[in-house]
Amino acid sequence: MQFAFFHSPKYKLTLCFSMAIFFYVFLVFFLPFGVDNYNPRHQYTLAFLLEIFYFFVVVLSFSLANEFLLRPLFVKEASAKSISIWTLWSFILLGTLIFFTYNYLGNWHDFRIKSYFGFIGNCGSVLIFPTLGTFFVFRYRSLQDRMHHILSSKKEFGGHELIQFRGQGNKDHITLASSIFLYGQAQDNYVELYYRKDEQLNKFLMRTSLSKLIASINHPSIVRCHRSYLVNLPQVEAIKGGTNDLELHLRATDIAVPVSKSYREEVITQLKSLMDFTS
Repeated sequence: MQFAFFHSPKYKLTLCFSMAIFFYVFLVFFLPFGVDNYNPRHQYTLAFLLEIFYFFVVVLSFSLANEFLLRPLFVKEASAKSISIWTLWSFILLGTLIFFTYNYLGNWHDFRIKSYFGFIGNCGSVLIFPTLGTFFVFRYRSLQDRMHHILSSKKEFGGHELIQFRGQGNKDHITLASSIFLYGQAQDNYVELYYRKDEQLNKFLMRTSLSKLIASINHPSIVRCHRSYLVNLPQVEAIKGGTNDLELHLRATDIAVPVSKSYREEVITQLKSLMDFTS
């Protein structure tokens, strides 16, 4: 469901607070609707800011009620049509409430039908900015999460399995086909990932520990073989050395990855299971 986020409590809360804050800031800085009594020498006072705060309270409280109490009764499926209709209704509702609040604070000096419809249009033109901003931010995050889910689901793509590696930073992630990933090497608080591309050896550095990286991958073909190394077992071409100096030689490279004694049994067992290696 492409707009599933529309029903999430986080989206509703963000929308309500963003509309209330944006509308309050707009009133304070631009002084529309004559909220300063059209005074050219207007000065910002605490009393004025507190009085304008009434609008913040009205927009926030009624938008929360609108989103959490009314919307579940009327919007069952989040489609483009239903979202558009609900947004229009929200603007009409909030515009009406803002109109009554404005007149209540101003002793009903502008309580006319013509002014009412003007308020609806003006309020909608202001509230459209936080509404669209919130919608597109959540839409972008939703698409990003779906892409990450697809990449991390390890489905076959072009005949090669995709494996996603994620570090601690927002940009510390890379997705590699299992056919090109070779091994990883720990360097202090970082891990260097080595892979083949265009017949060349490439490296990607990410901030994480080796144990956290392996746990996040949770892939049977990628195992830890040393306190500083992990390896992609299908890339292993040969095993050389003895118990204390075992090495894994990788396909189409001159790279030999060391295997420590504490990881030897697990690595050999996995190799036998995945690739029919014999010891």
